[in-house]
Amino acid sequence: MVEVIYIGQKEIKNYISACFFGLGKEDKIKIMARGKNSITALNVLAILIRDYLENPVYDITVGSEKFKNPEDDKDRWVTTLEIELSGIKKEKEDKK
Repeated sequence: MVEVIYIGQKEIKNYISACFFGLGKEDKIKIMARGKNSITALNVLAILIRDYLENPVYDITVGSEKFKNPEDDKDRWVTTLEIELSGIKKEKEDKK
């Protein structure tokens, strides 16, 4: 089974923690975002790759979906982002 993390308006550290713990439970996680939250999802991916994972494997799918804006009742197109990520957690380095 794949752990799914939905990116929203919280601080980026919350999503990094969720992904880190998700990778502790499962071999693969899925990070999903829509609209302006897509940038946060990419930042989460970059931080995980740089600081927390060895040999990361990821696949990014970009799409769009239509939804009705509740404010003006008009149909809008929103960018969607889906990232499948797997990797081995880096070992902690001893600080001397």
